[in-house]
Amino acid sequence: MEKVSVIMPVYNCEKFLKYAIHSVQRQTNENWELIVIDDASSDASLDEVLKFAKQDKRIQVCSMTYNQGVGACRNIGIKHATGKYLAFLDADDLWSKHKLQKQVSFMQEHDYGLSHTGFAYINEKGQLMPTGIVRVDENVNLLKYMKTTQVGMSTVMIDRTKFPDVAFPEDRKLCEDATTWISLLRKGAYFHGVDDVLMLYRVRENQLSGNKLKMAKNTLYRYLNEKSIPFYQRPYCFLNYAYNGFAKRLSKNDLNQSVILDSFNCRER
Repeated sequence: MEKVSVIMPVYNCEKFLKYAIHSVQRQTNENWELIVIDDASSDASLDEVLKFAKQDKRIQVCSMTYNQGVGACRNIGIKHATGKYLAFLDADDLWSKHKLQKQVSFMQEHDYGLSHTGFAYINEKGQLMPTGIVRVDENVNLLKYMKTTQVGMSTVMIDRTKFPDVAFPEDRKLCEDATTWISLLRKGAYFHGVDDVLMLYRVRENQLSGNKLKMAKNTLYRYLNEKSIPFYQRPYCFLNYAYNGFAKRLSKNDLNQSVILDSFNCRER
């Protein structure tokens, strides 16, 4: 199976970092490299990563001398990547042990260049939350993405032979990942979804995306200025985005919790 380069930006995530790295190390597809970019953390995140790197040669560490932001860190990781595929994992999220194998097989079988997966939510203790699950569609164009924002950052995989110039904005605005996905979809690309829960998104009180009002304002501004679709469709897309965001967080979680927790091995230790 082709090599996957996993990009992980880190900033003051010492508490959760080891669980994210463990979820990469436990992949059934072992042909990966993990590129961790520490963004001048003020806690012990860098020391924690270096411990892993000493024990596993597949882990590389890039240490920033000053804080540059998550977009810049992802771009640095991409520059160091050597795999055919790019995957992204935030330092507090978790992957199912089957994630890379299922996603690479899916992309190779259909000759897809962009893919994403379903995901659910866990709390700071690694416990599966009773509500909140994101189901995904196999074919997602620009309009469908703007309505659903179903592409989770830590679920994305990219075939670099088809999309060799992927880059993230470095202006430190919210939703830099959405800006990147829209730039690809605007050109006629599609995301293709694996509708299995292969990622767990950790809900934290102090995380950047927790500022819902600011994020909503940012999204509204971006949608209203999206000139690749008719003006009358822009507010409609935003209303769908707002509704879907509300609905997915309140949707009852019908997952088999014991199976999910075993697959992710995410219980607090």
